[in-house]
Amino acid sequence: MPEPLPLFDAHLHPEALTDQDLESMRFFGVERALVVAHHFPEPTAKGLRQHFDHLVERQLPRLERLGIRAWAALGVHPRCIPRRGLSEVLSHLPDYFEGGRVVALGETGLHAGGEEEEEAFLEQLALARQLKLRVVVHTPLKDKERHTRRILTLLRQSGLAPSRALVDHANGRTVRTILEVGHWAGLTLHPEALQADRAVALVRRLGSERLVLDSDAGDGAGDILGLARTANLLGKAKLSERLVRRVTRDNAATFFQIHD
Repeated sequence: MPEPLPLFDAHLHPEALTDQDLESMRFFGVERALVVAHHFPEPTAKGLRQHFDHLVERQLPRLERLGIRAWAALGVHPRCIPRRGLSEVLSHLPDYFEGGRVVALGETGLHAGGEEEEEAFLEQLALARQLKLRVVVHTPLKDKERHTRRILTLLRQSGLAPSRALVDHANGRTVRTILEVGHWAGLTLHPEALQADRAVALVRRLGSERLVLDSDAGDGAGDILGLARTANLLGKAKLSERLVRRVTRDNAATFFQIHD
């Protein structure tokens, strides 16, 4: 069996995965990962801070123990906006960015849309601009094109440099627009989002500039081997090894400024 390509999974929710899941991902080439803050039922300001602490203090060391170098993105998911205390949560976020293990704010963005989600998104973008952070932006599965257009408008209004935003869960109808305005685009290899063969076709058409592949494993019925499967298919499609490495590893490291 040939040695798998070294992979960087740029969107992972390991708290919902078993050690065996993570060991399988490591066996098939995932050497690095970004752990991304997620949503949970009935969020509160206290619950969000506990979630952030759990990711940094428990999940990052767990991944390291299983052979995967890991960093985190922390932010308030649009499905996890507390009824009270958002400003309190955001006031504590800067503390997490000391030490180099939390490298981005996210995931934030829109899910159902509406005033509450937009205000929370803009507040987090203002914080990211103030702290000069990278941002992982969520786009929803439902009505993706409309919500993505609104997200791009809000990103432009925020004044955040386009190169600091990775707009994730893109698909064939949204990815080109995301790239054209200067953002990075994430293609999520998830059964509900994007199949591996479709991702290969998109990479073949778009190239590798500012394009990042990830799995979103741990969110529902995902595919823990989605990134490895797609890397294999990219090689079989006779795409250059340099291009494959860029979309499955190097671009993520570049965006999140991870150099070790």
